[in-house]
Amino acid sequence: MVNPSFLPGLWIATRSAAVGAVATATDLVVLAALVSGLGVAPRVASLPALVLGIGVQFVGNKWFAFGDRSRDWLGQGVRFLGVEMVAFAANLLLFDLVMASTTLPYLLVRLMTTATVYFLICLPLWSRIFKPQENA
Repeated sequence: MVNPSFLPGLWIATRSAAVGAVATATDLVVLAALVSGLGVAPRVASLPALVLGIGVQFVGNKWFAFGDRSRDWLGQGVRFLGVEMVAFAANLLLFDLVMASTTLPYLLVRLMTTATVYFLICLPLWSRIFKPQENA
């Protein structure tokens, strides 16, 4: 039997995963465009691709995943950026370490490393930043 109090958290996680998919797609498209289209090295192209993905994550999680309609954009933005600074460093480091030690395609490596950081760092901490509308 499913505990009904568990369902809102599951729904938020599902919507956040959808936002994560859009942010990841943004990251991958930018990464691929810079590497394949402009000839930028994958390890260099990683930076701007992650920055755009982070922007999508913030707005998407605030509005869509958590349904947070508070006007605390600055406070939430600062806390979100704190989490993202840790996640950003973890993404860069993990991507670099895996790329240096494998022959896997860079886009597959990006998917694996960002998913790891997302589930272990981001999602748990974002739930402390954003408050669903019904609880605001």
